[in-house]
Amino acid sequence: MYLSTGNDKHFDAIDLDPYGCPNRFLDAAVQSIANGGLLLVTATDMAVLAGNTPEACYAKYGCVPLRMKCCHEMALRILLHSIETHANRYGKYIEPLLSISADFYIRVFVRVHVSQAKCKYSMR
Repeated sequence: MYLSTGNDKHFDAIDLDPYGCPNRFLDAAVQSIANGGLLLVTATDMAVLAGNTPEACYAKYGCVPLRMKCCHEMALRILLHSIETHANRYGKYIEPLLSISADFYIRVFVRVHVSQAKCKYSMR
């Protein structure tokens, strides 16, 4: 994906489905996706995202989850936040379209847009 960061080589859709944490691929994916492109991301480390090991979650995602009934929703929000922070580094922001939480994994579908001005509002 790093070879496709030029404007004429961007992808319209990228599907990241690694084993475990997808963060090591997010930087390349965000740089190589076209404006308005579809990014699909799967995270299979629900034990980390659901609060069983908060230290590992902080190291991987930069967030500390709480162990409570809504742990799956919190896991989705942590993953979306991680994608958003990677996108903001390159003047892009995300628009969440669909999120799925099933058994031991979560999956999000987001549209990536380019706008320096809207990146400033992403923390809201």
